Amino acid sequence: MPIHAFAGSLTRSMPQYGAANGEGISRLSFEETTGELVTLGVTGGIEDTGWLVSNRAGDRLYATCEVTGTRESAVAAYRVDGASGDLELINQLPTGGGEACHASLTPDGRFLAVANYNGATPDGWPDQSIAVFPLDSDGALGPAVAHVSHSGHGPNPDRQTTAHAHCVIPTPDGQFLYVADLGIDLLVAYRLGDDGSLTAAPDRDFTLPPGLGPRHIVFARDGRDLFMVSELTPTVMSFALSPDGALRPVSIIPIPPSSATIVQPAGIVLSPDGRHLLVSLRVCDEIVGFAVDAQTGALRQTGRWPCGGATPRALEFAPSGGHVIVANQDSDALTVFAFDADRGLLGDIVQQHRVGTPMSIAFAASHSPT
Repeated sequence: MPIHAFAGSLTRSMPQYGAANGEGISRLSFEETTGELVTLGVTGGIEDTGWLVSNRAGDRLYATCEVTGTRESAVAAYRVDGASGDLELINQLPTGGGEACHASLTPDGRFLAVANYNGATPDGWPDQSIAVFPLDSDGALGPAVAHVSHSGHGPNPDRQTTAHAHCVIPTPDGQFLYVADLGIDLLVAYRLGDDGSLTAAPDRDFTLPPGLGPRHIVFARDGRDLFMVSELTPTVMSFALSPDGALRPVSIIPIPPSSATIVQPAGIVLSPDGRHLLVSLRVCDEIVGFAVDAQTGALRQTGRWPCGGATPRALEFAPSGGHVIVANQDSDALTVFAFDADRGLLGDIVQQHRVGTPMSIAFAASHSPT
């Protein structure tokens, strides 16, 4: 039976990207048996949807976006029609910072957290790193109840002159938020209050090697393990989360070039059964896979494959785990692969589905707690 999926696209040309051929949020039907995607339509009126996240019920969708003529990014809330997959805008609010690049829902669905990258923020412009928005019973965004701003810099003169929050994820129990900050080589932890407030929890922070540039993180469902990919020094790491909240590195795996082309990691995703981890690699245009040890969280590389296009950005498992969809940004395509869940191997390309400059993917029926 088909389920609804969505792809966010780049709609405006920007110096740090190539072409922008997107039109908004593509509404898709996905057939889990065959892996076939069908475009149902495109919801316009939204620019540069860098990240999409759906709620557990699959009837609400949240999108980070940009608004021409303003000084900060925005996040939009949509109602999803269960029969048609149509999107109805509920409301849209500013995020308090620029270049919003990631968002996640708390496990209880009461709050949405957004990370602002703040790439080149002019003096006096909003530069909050993280915003937390309450959600009402209809899924509408309320005014942000928490903002925090990171400061500092790393050793990379081109990419780390200031803090750059790149990902914000709640712990599966909803008690804490963890932030991967690419600019300051830090995994930053906050206690999440019942009212959505954020309190720094420095005893849970983890300082990474200088210049690593953490990009994205993901928790195991039981909250015992955390997985991270870094962008500036291509590395995949797994951490064990101790009862007191301290992060202990378990696996540290560098990602070397497979040719003369550089490696620039982008997305990281855990399979629905928690046994496999996939990471997208830009520039070299590959996907690398790892098996996750069920007892320790240790990682073992299982394969490295062509991504089926150019500039793989976000990637996502289908809810059943039998397929993987890769947003190949500079190929204007969503590439659907079969996935061998027993061996953790990426299989044949099932489909190349046309979507202009795809940046993000979300299913209306999700295996993820966020």
